[in-house]
Amino acid sequence: MKDQPTPSRKLSRRQFLVASSGLALAASIAACAPAAPATDTSSQSGASSAPAAETEEISFLVRTDIRNAYAADAAADRWKEEFPDRTLILDEPAEGAIDTKIQAAQAAGDLIWDGFAVIAVPWDTTRWVNQGLIQPLDDYIAVSSIPDADQVVPGIIPSVLESTKAEGKQYAIPGNVGSVALGWFLEPLAKAGVEAPVTWDEIRVASEKIKETSPELTPFDVAASALCDQVAMIWSATTTPYREDGLIDWTGEASIAALEWKQQMVADGLMPGTHGESFGNWLKGGTAIMSSFDVHGTMAQQTFGDDAATTGVNMRRVKDEMAGGAPFWINGCVVLNKSKNPQGVTDFFLWWFGPNNEIHGKQIADVAAKPAYQYTYDKYIADVPKHQWQVEGIELVRNSVPFQTNLTWGTENSVVASWIERAVDPSNNLSAQEALESAVAEIMEEVEDMRS
Repeated sequence: MKDQPTPSRKLSRRQFLVASSGLALAASIAACAPAAPATDTSSQSGASSAPAAETEEISFLVRTDIRNAYAADAAADRWKEEFPDRTLILDEPAEGAIDTKIQAAQAAGDLIWDGFAVIAVPWDTTRWVNQGLIQPLDDYIAVSSIPDADQVVPGIIPSVLESTKAEGKQYAIPGNVGSVALGWFLEPLAKAGVEAPVTWDEIRVASEKIKETSPELTPFDVAASALCDQVAMIWSATTTPYREDGLIDWTGEASIAALEWKQQMVADGLMPGTHGESFGNWLKGGTAIMSSFDVHGTMAQQTFGDDAATTGVNMRRVKDEMAGGAPFWINGCVVLNKSKNPQGVTDFFLWWFGPNNEIHGKQIADVAAKPAYQYTYDKYIADVPKHQWQVEGIELVRNSVPFQTNLTWGTENSVVASWIERAVDPSNNLSAQEALESAVAEIMEEVEDMRS
């Protein structure tokens, strides 16, 4: 989009990225959604006057980062012009956990919002469904009167669409897609005389040479463990990253090999063993190559120039084999349970992300990055050189193994990250297999506690 929020509402892409990458997990409870209420159109004027249409109101709760990245205020203004009898009210979450606030309002019967943007799909889907926070969209999509509403769902990248569902029902209208990818600064690679790395081995070789030629830099790092290292490497090395019980195959051959690779990289001073400051160091230009949320190359370009850095795709174990592809997730807009106007907010989502909303399509392409819709790529990205990384990234997503929709992801991610940190510390004398087996045992304990 070219329309922008007012200057006081602008948000950096760094804030957008950080706020878009939450991995929360909580206990779940069930609730039921009511039917959409009928609109009262009865006349309040005299018999000689035609009845006046009641103005429809849609209340939409939007995270601050999304409100700015998606230019929601500008969209609301255009919605008002196109649908003057359907008032859209934007609100922002107050301090604290938004899911707790929504659930409390639902329980008290005073929920004022119809929809929310965004939740991390599919990581948060099961929890929000089980807590009764959101409702499926299929019926509202089917009867929408928005022009070309029937093109929105077919336009969603198939693997992305599958990730918006739980038990066969669609729970989110996707905004944009995030995935793990490599990024690198061009100067240290050129100075080291190496090509852009693709495989684990190429990253290792490039890091060794960068350590020699640019000793002031961190040769290789990851933005967040375990997502951007262990998970990314598992997906890069096997077409079956999940076990039969739905847990990621943390103790499989690919995972053990990945952790052994990291142990050696840390031992040789080619990557740090902890990652609390990793993304900040990348944004300061202090890291040569990074596995990260895939907008880090673009963010570096904004600081250092378009010719300074770039974004690739997820690393691979074997250069010509994509295996499971890349871990990916979606920022999804949802309709709240017990909302007063679920149809209205669904209609807004379909209009907002629809094929005819040219300004919003450009906004997602230029700011949020990696749209979820094929028609957006065809219109606004395919022929734009600076956006080619998005085309490459979404093609990998299209062919990647999606995350499973379950309650265990947050636990798995945090537990494995802690065991990776222990395993790469030589003083612990911990083998990769021992660390990962211990991680799985801890995960199983937490999952059993969650189910009890």
